[in-house]
Amino acid sequence: MGNFITSVTKFILTIMFFYHINQVIGYFFGSAIPSPEEMKAAILIYFFIFIVEIVLANLCTYLVFRVAKKEVV
Repeated sequence: MGNFITSVTKFILTIMFFYHINQVIGYFFGSAIPSPEEMKAAILIYFFIFIVEIVLANLCTYLVFRVAKKEVV
């Protein structure tokens, strides 16, 4: 049961971090990135940003659990 709770918590934290990272990137770079209608290669830029957001969200979740593990031990 403990492993299930940990997995669900990691999944929820990853989604939350993804949302907030997406909001920050959209705030700072939203007007600088062209829309796909303006530039066909912009789809690749959005895909790259999506991958980077997922990696950063997973990294943030990993760091949260790493700090929590240090505090327990």
